[in-house]
Amino acid sequence: MIKTVKGFFQGAVDKVNEINTRYEKPRIKMTPWVKASLFLLRLYLIFMVLILLYKFAATVGSMN
Repeated sequence: MIKTVKGFFQGAVDKVNEINTRYEKPRIKMTPWVKASLFLLRLYLIFMVLILLYKFAATVGSMN
């Protein structure tokens, strides 16, 4: 049973690594505006995750 679960996760990790390698370099040309927009979207996502983690910590902390 444990070998099966371990094999499943190893297979999944291998597949993700294969996909990451395949799409490591973009095949299309991006303008500077597109690059800037994608960067801002990445920052926005990180900011939202940080807010979510803060809210989770605040909620768990107030349960005492």
